[in-house]
Amino acid sequence: MEPTRNSHATLVDLLDRILDKGLVIYADLIISLAGVPLIGVNLRAALAGMETMLNYGLMKEWDERTRAWESEHRREKAMVLLSGEEIVLEMLGSYYYSEGIYTAWRMGRIYLTDSRLILYHPSFEQVLFETPLAKIKGMTLERQARSTGKDTENLCLLLEAGDIVRLHALDTPRLEEALEQGLTMLGLTWQEVPNLALHDERSASFPGDGKEVTCRGLLCEEYQGRER
Repeated sequence: MEPTRNSHATLVDLLDRILDKGLVIYADLIISLAGVPLIGVNLRAALAGMETMLNYGLMKEWDERTRAWESEHRREKAMVLLSGEEIVLEMLGSYYYSEGIYTAWRMGRIYLTDSRLILYHPSFEQVLFETPLAKIKGMTLERQARSTGKDTENLCLLLEAGDIVRLHALDTPRLEEALEQGLTMLGLTWQEVPNLALHDERSASFPGDGKEVTCRGLLCEEYQGRER
């Protein structure tokens, strides 16, 4: 097979070729001093992407050990429910955490049970947010326009102590609907709740790149032209 040379090939083409097809290096190196050979080095090396390595039967034991370790140490554990408690809705979600100057969205799984609303991180077995449904005194769906053209919807909850909690879910409107149904089944009411802005000055400066925030529901009226 005659070697070929492509003068238009780039470094990206070379890396793609190595990762996809692989590269085998054979080298013999002799280190001499004053014409006397002292050290001999014989190199046999294979360089390729992991998928190519495994296809050729290389590094299989390492791959199996690594997968087994990951499976053992990252096994997600189910959240522990109270006696008689039943899950009504479960989906991916996040909770807007704020403590001093530190603010962040904390990811996990949202569990709506017949008595509680919970955000749980299964990998770390940690409850990130929890409240009994009886302590929810109001809710609203906060919609924020973003520069991408797609609105972001967050569920704002007013708790008994007057705190405002923000949750974002894979299907936030569905979570709001299920939560309303859960409160109704427990005979709880949340209609008479003041304006959201009276409870939370940050309501108009919610993190994001949107130029307009609108809220609908029981807690707030429309906010327009409020920038971050």
